[in-house]
Amino acid sequence: MNEHTKAKHLDPVYKKLAQLLDTIPNGFPATESGVELRLLAKLFTPEEAALALHLKLTPGYAEDIAKRTGDDPQTLETNLKRMFAKGLIRMKRGEKGPVFGLMPFIVGIYEMQIGRMDEELARLFEEYYQESYHKVGKTKPSVHRVIPVEQAVQVGVKVLPYESASEILSHAQSWGVLDCICRVQRKLLGHQCEHPINSCLVFSSKPNAYDKAKIIKPLTKGEALEVLRQAEEAGLVHTASNHSGELDYI
Repeated sequence: MNEHTKAKHLDPVYKKLAQLLDTIPNGFPATESGVELRLLAKLFTPEEAALALHLKLTPGYAEDIAKRTGDDPQTLETNLKRMFAKGLIRMKRGEKGPVFGLMPFIVGIYEMQIGRMDEELARLFEEYYQESYHKVGKTKPSVHRVIPVEQAVQVGVKVLPYESASEILSHAQSWGVLDCICRVQRKLLGHQCEHPINSCLVFSSKPNAYDKAKIIKPLTKGEALEVLRQAEEAGLVHTASNHSGELDYI
């Protein structure tokens, strides 16, 4: 059975989920081989994929999502928390408890697989990337923008506060770092990168946001700035979401 045939025999829920993810501005375009469906099947159980179809980009409480699914709110919240722990959906603190929402495949689901990345997942993503690389992230405006650090800016060039990496970090209340999923994935395929792996910064406006995180190492602000400095010395380019609102990663 070839890969195209394997994709055809997967649960139809994966095609529905792929189509939903492709409606997000970041995109999740279909491929001729259907590798994106095999990729989703590696990450989601059919039940998890079906539940994700009821989520929206704007996070909602389990009791509100339960009105769409017909499930018991408490059972649903338990299942959603399990999906969050697997890096499949977004979970944030709401006024009345946790809220849950859909997140893009890139940047989002893929990056949160650092704790689950194995050779099979690395191969599936590589196949998907090679077949759809000319489509993923090619939206306008761009999903990412470059964030300069002060030392890299030429004299006379003004950097606005929301464009300054150190300024962005200084406004946060919690900081953390995790391995670069791209370098981990490529290493599993025999293409090890010479640059630092532990270099992806995350931060939050809420205190102690990463104290219980499994794949994120909590940092102090000083430690986060040091990670930024080391990345700069390694010649890496800093990027973040392409908007001037509250950012949560560099």
